[in-house]
Amino acid sequence: MKKLLAWLSDPVNFSHAFLKAGGEPVHLDPWQASYLRNPAKFVCLLKSRRVGGSWVMALKFFLRSQTRARYNAFFVSMNREEARGKIDYVDELHDSLPPRWRLGRINRSKDEISFAGSRGTRSVIRSLAGKAPRGRGGDVGLSELPHCINSKAIYEGALHVTARSMEDHLTVESTPLGKYGVFHDLSRGKFADFVRYEVPWWLCSALCVSVAEASQTAPLMATSARVKKYGSENLKKIYAAMDERAFRQESEIEFVEVEDAAFPVEIITSCAQVDFGAGPESALVFRKLDRAPSALDWEWLKSSRKGALFIGCDPGRKNDQCAIVILDHAGGLLETRMIVSMKDTPFSVQRDALDTVIKLGATALRIDATGIGMDMAERLTRTYPKVAEGVTFTAKSKSMLIAGAYNSLRDKRVVIPADRDLIGQLASIRQVVSESGSILYGSARSSSGHADCAWAWLLALEGARGISNRPTAEYVSVARRRSAPGF
Repeated sequence: MKKLLAWLSDPVNFSHAFLKAGGEPVHLDPWQASYLRNPAKFVCLLKSRRVGGSWVMALKFFLRSQTRARYNAFFVSMNREEARGKIDYVDELHDSLPPRWRLGRINRSKDEISFAGSRGTRSVIRSLAGKAPRGRGGDVGLSELPHCINSKAIYEGALHVTARSMEDHLTVESTPLGKYGVFHDLSRGKFADFVRYEVPWWLCSALCVSVAEASQTAPLMATSARVKKYGSENLKKIYAAMDERAFRQESEIEFVEVEDAAFPVEIITSCAQVDFGAGPESALVFRKLDRAPSALDWEWLKSSRKGALFIGCDPGRKNDQCAIVILDHAGGLLETRMIVSMKDTPFSVQRDALDTVIKLGATALRIDATGIGMDMAERLTRTYPKVAEGVTFTAKSKSMLIAGAYNSLRDKRVVIPADRDLIGQLASIRQVVSESGSILYGSARSSSGHADCAWAWLLALEGARGISNRPTAEYVSVARRRSAPGF
């Protein structure tokens, strides 16, 4: 019995023996097992997408909540939805644990879960959206820190929560964003007290066919070669659908340059609302669809709108998705009300969607009339001459879109959801100098296309130009920002 109890005292053994995730027994990859066993006070986890970083952090906190008296912990995420997802992870793990091994659950809300500890004590895990933890000390887990609003303040607040006890731990986990900020510094070893993990896709058994072999040989291979040899079938399809630079960022933990970004991440996140959702209780009433809108979706929009609607559309068919963004002029601000992404959808369905939202009383539609969008733009302009207008993407027109959006973001005249994909797409638009010296704007192909939602958002914003009499700051070009970072 002593040997059995000693074996179960290992968190990895205990997890494999008793816990389930998604109805299946827990299986931990080697890096996850190492993280669970690691007693370090500070951990920085630089990871690929979909490798289970936030889940294993939730697992570690859950196990500590069941074994430590008066346990207290905080998760901090970039938005309310992701924050509540961490509580869901903990709740599922607790339900999977045999009753004899678990503490009684005494409270469960969307943002907090607590358990009855030994001798009447309580273990509490809270989840916060986009703000620093305060008050009582405990463990802290920061998820997708560079995507969070006020990331530096969140990080510094988390450090102080752990200040009074060496038993209080801090984990900072994220995919890479740009070569700047506190998470980049952490992951590059600026602060020596952090134990650092780097987890590319080939260390995850859900994405790699042979983790043991790939962990030794994949780092020495080119991206295309290692995907071909070690990638799962699904990963191979994702790689084939993306620009390699974007794939290396999302799946191979490669930070991107930020000097040529059209929009600094700081001004994007300054307009982001962490509390968003389809219900009226959300600070930003917002709906995101990855399909053609249904009649119920249009009813929702009709009941949720607050003012004039402005639509942007970037059509797509086979290689790129069709993206539709709807902005709502509310209280002097342009709130992002709905984002629709439709992959491999007939043009007739795309036109029907635009017809419907125009008939709801939209004030303006701007649609990309370049290439495959030309016919749709011409038809809609003929049908709705005072509302619809095609925009041919040229170096000049893109520059105007960028300048207008930059000013609106800097003046905080727009509200966007703190949605990882939208923020990432806006941040991915970069200035490129052609061989002839011309200034161009573009974005690498990601798993969701060429920043289609970002361009649709810019088009919607262009349709709303002139509705506000508030002063607009002068546009600061990428070149000026690069030469004068403190501008």
